[in-house]
Amino acid sequence: MYRETVIIEGLVDGMRFSKSILLSYNPQQETIEEAIINFYNSQARTFDELAVQRGWGECYWTFPSYSKVV
Repeated sequence: MYRETVIIEGLVDGMRFSKSILLSYNPQQETIEEAIINFYNSQARTFDELAVQRGWGECYWTFPSYSKVV
């Protein structure tokens, strides 16, 4: 079982949003995109379909960038 933080960014009603979610998933059973869809209890087949269902425009998901302070 993996635990990953994923950032979802996009537009809702013309306003930009950024949301982080913590996923727990088994990469042997599902992809991270499927884990995002399951997080929202959706029957969507793709992340793009989930975005349409949720009313998100210009939407994508990414991993957070971690900066290393020296």
